Order: sequence, then structure tokens, then C-alpha cells
Amino acid sequence: MITLVIFVGIPYIAPNYLSPETMAMTADYGFDLPSLFNQMMMIGAVSAALTLVKVFVDETSIISLLVTIVQNLSSLIFMVVLLGAGNIMSMGLTEFTIEQVGVTSIIRMDLRVFIYFTFGTIGLKVIQSYLEWTEVRRDAAPPGRIPA
Repeated sequence: MITLVIFVGIPYIAPNYLSPETMAMTADYGFDLPSLFNQMMMIGAVSAALTLVKVFVDETSIISLLVTIVQNLSSLIFMVVLLGAGNIMSMGLTEFTIEQVGVTSIIRMDLRVFIYFTFGTIGLKVIQSYLEWTEVRRDAAPPGRIPA
């Protein structure tokens, strides 16, 4: 429920609280704020749905493992979208152009190192999820039996 509120509800109502000037200014700078909000809402809806599925699935089933891995991958996608300022293809290399009074400024943010750290962290979380799943399966097996 919290995931749904934070990642779907807030981005849904946030544009209503931003002034039209702010929206126009971000569009002039090359920052697609509505697209960022839409991507956050989609990732939030998927994440909330996966959380709901995980509640109803047995911890020892392969579906539980797959849901956990997909949740980890959705958090990776969320970070790539967030660090790419709404452009998932930029992979953390974001560029804005600001023009005022005949002066053009280009702001380039290279956040790829955070993307690399996120890839490593999510990779380790997937391994951790697999190890926890095998431990749960081993604990759930009847005494004297090795789970398949």
C-alpha cells in the first residue's frame, strides 16, 4: 500500500501542485517532467502488483523467487529512470540546455557511476534472494529429505 501511494499516488497528483510556469520552464530546459512522472507511476504500479502477488504465493515456490528477482529488477529500472532524469536510455548521462538573454548554458550530469553501483547492488540482491529462497526450501523440506 505504501509503495502504491508513494510511487503512483504522489506522481499522479504532483503535476497539479506545480505551477504552469514551472512545467513550461522544465520543458524549455529539456527536462520531460510528465514523462518522468508517468514512468514512476508505471514502475510503482508494477512494484505494488508484485508485492501483492508475493503475499499470496508460497515462499518455497519458484514463483516467489521470480517475483523477488523481478522486484529487484524493477528497483534497478527505477534508479536508472531517476538518475537519467526520465530518460532511461541515457543511463545516467543527463544533459540540459538553458538559454537566457542570448547566453546558452549546457549542464551535463554524469551519474553513471551510481548506475554501475546500482547494477552491482541489484546483482548482489538477486544472489541474496536466491540464497534465501534455497534456505527457505531446505527448512521447509521434511526431515531427512533434500529439496529438489
